[in-house]
Amino acid sequence: MLYAGFWKRTLAYIIDSLILGFVFMIIGLVWIIIQAIGDWVPSPAETSMLTDGPTAIFTMQLLGQTLMNLGASWLYFAIMESSKCRATVGKLALGIVVVDEFNQKLSFGRASARYWSKIVSSIILWIGFIMAGFTARKQALHDLIARTYVVDNRELNYILREQAGRGAGM
Repeated sequence: MLYAGFWKRTLAYIIDSLILGFVFMIIGLVWIIIQAIGDWVPSPAETSMLTDGPTAIFTMQLLGQTLMNLGASWLYFAIMESSKCRATVGKLALGIVVVDEFNQKLSFGRASARYWSKIVSSIILWIGFIMAGFTARKQALHDLIARTYVVDNRELNYILREQAGRGAGM
């Protein structure tokens, strides 16, 4: 099996980040326009020690935007990697896909576990991602946790056709 290496995976992630960054920019602009048009001013009943003042309001808005972006990122990666495509747009552009240990598409749950495991890969100084350059099957830490593999799509299709041909000939 031809496993996707560190640099190919990194380039795919950069492509996906550019796509998500553009989407987040649009969402942010829409959010700003809605607030500007909506004449949003909290009433005295809505204010408290936690939400008084522009700094607290800005912090709450920033937290909301961050949580919305995190949720959108999770859904993008989990839905795309558990779909029939088996890959995000960046991975598709480079001809790589994510599969389970049986070379099958991921379930939404496994794709979600893979996404959230990336937090572990990143909080240890990105070493979890760098591992993909040194493990035998080019797995990052989040791949090891979720039991997934990133492989060349052409090679996978060839193997699956061969397996189907052997099964049909019996």
